[in-house]
Amino acid sequence: MELHFLSALLFAASASADSLVAGLSYGIRGVRIPCQANLALALVGTAGTALSMLLGRTACLFLPVGLAGVLGGLMIFLMGAFSLLRRRTPASAPEPEAGSPPRLNRQRTLLLGLALTLNNAGLGIGASITGLPLFPTVFCTFLASLCFLALGNRVGCSRLSGLMGQAAEPLADLVMLVLGIWEMFT
Repeated sequence: MELHFLSALLFAASASADSLVAGLSYGIRGVRIPCQANLALALVGTAGTALSMLLGRTACLFLPVGLAGVLGGLMIFLMGAFSLLRRRTPASAPEPEAGSPPRLNRQRTLLLGLALTLNNAGLGIGASITGLPLFPTVFCTFLASLCFLALGNRVGCSRLSGLMGQAAEPLADLVMLVLGIWEMFT
């Protein structure tokens, strides 16, 4: 059970790295993400993770037991590898409109939440197929999303943004590679 919890933590950290980068992107542009928007984003992402994990659990009903874990781990590994290879250009957030206050509004909160959720859907399916428990994984994802977005936004508004922004996504991709390999062979 402890190994599944460690895997859930690793999954949550790698799946929420996009939240860190989104927070950095907005912070660099001087756009603050209020606590309510951060909470809404974490809830949308958590709901998406739960739904994708339930979809993965349903797929498991049709797969042989040994094959399910290998396929899920392979999915996570390939998503990490693909993401690592395509990250040759830095991510960017939309520019704030002229005259708008430097904070994330409701419409942008919803769009960002949907984008982060869709980005993690495949990971959630893969995590479920590998056998990660639903509730600990979803709970860890909620906390990681909440913390990473706030941290990213705070750092983005500071001088550390350049260093952190360059390392966050490739590090998350490497974590996905390791988690994928771990899940394939355990």
